[in-house]
Amino acid sequence: MRNIYIALLSILTFGCSEDFLDKSPSVSNSVEITSVDDIDKLFNGINIPFTDDQVNIWCTDNAYVPQAVLDESFTITDEQLAHYTFETDVDRTRDGQWSGYYRYLLLPNLALDQIAGGELISEDPVLLAETIAEAHFRRAFHLFQAAVVYSLYPNDSNLNEMGVVLKQTSSITESLARATVKETFDFIKADIEEALKHPIALKQSPFRTDKPSVHALAARVYLYLGEYEKAKTHADAALNGYNAMVDYATSIYELPYSLWYGPFTYPNSVELRTWDISIPELYTDEYFYVESSNGNWNTSPSQELLDLYDPNDIRNMFFIDGWFSRSGVTTNTWTSYMDLGPGTSLAGPGVAEMYLTRAECKARDNDITGAMADVEMVRVNRFKPADYVALPIPSTVKETVEEIIDERRREDPFEYRFMDIKRLNNDDLTDSIILTRVVNGETVTIQPDDRRYARPIGNEIILLSKGETVQNKY
Repeated sequence: MRNIYIALLSILTFGCSEDFLDKSPSVSNSVEITSVDDIDKLFNGINIPFTDDQVNIWCTDNAYVPQAVLDESFTITDEQLAHYTFETDVDRTRDGQWSGYYRYLLLPNLALDQIAGGELISEDPVLLAETIAEAHFRRAFHLFQAAVVYSLYPNDSNLNEMGVVLKQTSSITESLARATVKETFDFIKADIEEALKHPIALKQSPFRTDKPSVHALAARVYLYLGEYEKAKTHADAALNGYNAMVDYATSIYELPYSLWYGPFTYPNSVELRTWDISIPELYTDEYFYVESSNGNWNTSPSQELLDLYDPNDIRNMFFIDGWFSRSGVTTNTWTSYMDLGPGTSLAGPGVAEMYLTRAECKARDNDITGAMADVEMVRVNRFKPADYVALPIPSTVKETVEEIIDERRREDPFEYRFMDIKRLNNDDLTDSIILTRVVNGETVTIQPDDRRYARPIGNEIILLSKGETVQNKY
């Protein structure tokens, strides 16, 4: 019988010593797994899944750093600037984004290994089925996150390019070589299908899964792949299972006082604690509650993003004007985005995303009226009733899709815009997106087919793999 150390849940998957699964446990730091119920308790113990994230914050047209902030702020790190300018040699001591994704594969893989090997006692067939489903879901979710960030877009030309490491077991002898892009996405889709085979009853917490959670992930994956009929089917299923949205008119408001971060005007969501359940109790329209953080409290929006919002849109409260004055900037104190705490964003699929996913799929199928009805399901919850005005109905499919994409930017500007840029740059309907950065007088241009959209893996990941994990080619 294997033993799992609770401490392992915070150790990098690729940084483990070869004998960590075979050491005898001590009372203070480990628990012996003998039943499926033990796995279930460990899933409950994960609390808020939380990963580092620089790419989704800095590598899109929703991000902008004024030169004055670069010159004067002490919070913009070399790693952040490297991603902002799409450098391929990122100076960092560790790749917290890659290791964060793979850290969360340990428990699902351990569960699936021990269930397949008959090592766990199970007197509850329903709990067994739910545990299998959740393990497949979690593995698919985090591998998809990694694939979007570190691999080229899975178009026909890139299918044999390098995908990600498909960590399929808890064994430390498993190969760390990267699969192809095709193999990567085939595996992710297969995991989703396995999760859908098993019944999942009520969610035990915001950090656990149920059947709508799996459908929501499937909708996100198939939208990325451009398989719109499947994306719509799964978005429908997710919304049929759960569709309650948070009404910002009653749930989001300006605090009548300042916080210790600095003398700014804050939304109430910033005051809620990120280390317990208080924020998930606010954002109850997440199918799977996950957070990501850039680590330095400096999520910096572009003017292009800011211009997308109606003045009466309650989501304007998430932009904190003058924020960079707290980090030494005086010339242009600019703005920061905070729908959670400073530098932290939601990362899991939510109800609004499903409405917008379904809307885009409807629009591409020439159901413009139905598409805009789904868009308004989101917008009606983002304005006070007296301020809400429905958008005009576009006249063409392309205009409708573009309006929906703009709404996706407004709703979750630092969650899935990087994913959207990569897929839209491989879409015949929409215009290509070219990113431009001007830093220290030099202009950096990122073309739609730029290989730098597959971000570099940290050098320590490659070293720890003893060369099995290979760096992207640029």
